[in-house]
Amino acid sequence: MANVATTSGLLGALNLDSRILIEDGESVSAEGQAAEFEANTTVIGNDGFTYRYVQAGGAIAASQTDITVSAAGQATDGSGAYISSAVAFVDNEFGWVKSVTQVADAAA
Repeated sequence: MANVATTSGLLGALNLDSRILIEDGESVSAEGQAAEFEANTTVIGNDGFTYRYVQAGGAIAASQTDITVSAAGQATDGSGAYISSAVAFVDNEFGWVKSVTQVADAAA
């Protein structure tokens, strides 16, 4: 079963294991699907964590705990405040990352 987070917004359930790869200038997955969202789309899950839809700026290991995300939504393995699911990113893939801390208002 997929690693899923739920949101209270229009996005509903987010599949945190989903990856979409750029090929020949187009955002397509192995199934031929286009990228689901704009890079840097940000939502707050019902669990109080922030989720960002990012494009990998290089390989990112599965379950990475220190992902850096730029203002444009480019994710790199570094000293940042986001984690990935148990599915790795390859360069240029799109997918969701999760903040390592909860939003203060949602945790209360």
